[in-house]
Amino acid sequence: MKVAAFVGSPKPDGVTDAVVRQVLSGVEDKGADSAVFHIGLLHIMGCHACMKCRNTGVCVLDDDMKPLFEELRKADCIILGTPIYFYYMTAQMKAFTDRLFSLIGEGFKSKLGPKRSVFVVTQGADDPELFSSQIESMRKAWGMAGLDIIETVQACAFESAEEVMEDEELMRKAFLAGQDLCR
Repeated sequence: MKVAAFVGSPKPDGVTDAVVRQVLSGVEDKGADSAVFHIGLLHIMGCHACMKCRNTGVCVLDDDMKPLFEELRKADCIILGTPIYFYYMTAQMKAFTDRLFSLIGEGFKSKLGPKRSVFVVTQGADDPELFSSQIESMRKAWGMAGLDIIETVQACAFESAEEVMEDEELMRKAFLAGQDLCR
């Protein structure tokens, strides 16, 4: 089994990355191969709405998203991770998400097919309900592209990777989410 993780934080060693890596620990414990892609370090343009992908099924933009499409296709399961920045996913994750449009076919059916996915969301605010409508919006957008979110791991009010890794309950939940992803 192959699992691909896409981290939308501009901080490759931050809170979001730490939680995603714990999900990956659960995945690897089940014997799956995994790969992590830090979207914040890549050059991914926003969708140009040219609609050429409607005819070809392939996005025509030539940037770092091109190999990520291949990774999405090859992976059996997906992990998506983003911090909440100003009430929504990061700009980097939004560009990635918008480009998934090319994976949506006629009748808004996914060309990717259903892929079991885990969503890791981190936020500075300590109220887990504060961004619930935004979190649901992200889940629905990814679902339209075929990424079936089976579990959301939410980390609230952590300032560093070290701090979040000390939360044994959250790290256990993340690990178990990775194991469950591989079922």
